[in-house]
Amino acid sequence: MGLGVVTLKGVLAYKRSLITALCLVAIGVPAFLVNTRYQKWLKTVKDSMLVMDWPGFGPEKGLYNFTVVTALLDIGRGDWDNQQRKYSTYLLYMQRMLRLDVNMVVFVEPKGRPFIDWMRRGREARTRVVEIGVKDLPYYSYRDKFADIMASEQYRQNNELYSTSKAEAIIPEYDILQLSKFYFMDRAVRENPFNTSYYIWLDAGYAHGKDVHPEDGVWVPKNLFDHAHQLTFIERKPGALHYKPQRARLHKISINIIAGLFFAGGGEVIQEVYKLQQKQVDNWLEKGIVDDDQTMYMLLYYQAPALFNLVSGDWLDVFKLFNAHES
Repeated sequence: MGLGVVTLKGVLAYKRSLITALCLVAIGVPAFLVNTRYQKWLKTVKDSMLVMDWPGFGPEKGLYNFTVVTALLDIGRGDWDNQQRKYSTYLLYMQRMLRLDVNMVVFVEPKGRPFIDWMRRGREARTRVVEIGVKDLPYYSYRDKFADIMASEQYRQNNELYSTSKAEAIIPEYDILQLSKFYFMDRAVRENPFNTSYYIWLDAGYAHGKDVHPEDGVWVPKNLFDHAHQLTFIERKPGALHYKPQRARLHKISINIIAGLFFAGGGEVIQEVYKLQQKQVDNWLEKGIVDDDQTMYMLLYYQAPALFNLVSGDWLDVFKLFNAHES
């Protein structure tokens, strides 16, 4: 398929890496370092085999009165010095969400299209693929301004994110993509290919390869539709209100409270909050501030709490909290 899944050549390379690992242990390299590499290889092999063995969907068995929206765009993360992750790794992560038996809108670059088509076989009528690149995103017009802010002394001073080389403080494309989640949702709402009124954002790489998605792909949302007039997010401890006194410098603090990997709501509230975000981005640019989506969501919550439904939980709790179906 040419998409990073394991072929015979990959399996042979894996065997060579295992032999190399054993040799490294024999000459005294700490076993935990070697084991980490071995485990990564093993995970890649297993995930790749899952992709190749995927037979496609059978008869429809899901619930189809909502739309899941996601995106996977290459911002060069495979070449970063820190927080490095290859595009092919994200594709392997993404296979789990692509198995969801739901209506789905996927924004992806042309090079990722064959993988999406492969994984959605049998659900072509419930899949809308939109080919797009990072430079096509509306916020990309701010790319140079973001870069100038990140390079400024004012921004870098006492900035935990910059001092620890976090992507949101040094890579403009990262923030552009993260802040574009509402753009993707807004497009899905406006185009509405499946004639639904409720929408769920789920990161393409949600759970980073962990098996937390429903095994049979069926998602019957719970604790969501009753709050269609609000955006439902997962709120991590100690909670957003704990940091409200520090809201003027949230862009310099390393926290992740309102998780950006999932949110859901009706079309009207999605578009309303998207407009608030656009105003906040303009405000950031005026003040020399830039950050990712999770800080943005906290600030928007402080501005309009009635538009938010925050549910206590953690990164891997999406299906635990919001799926009534048991595989």
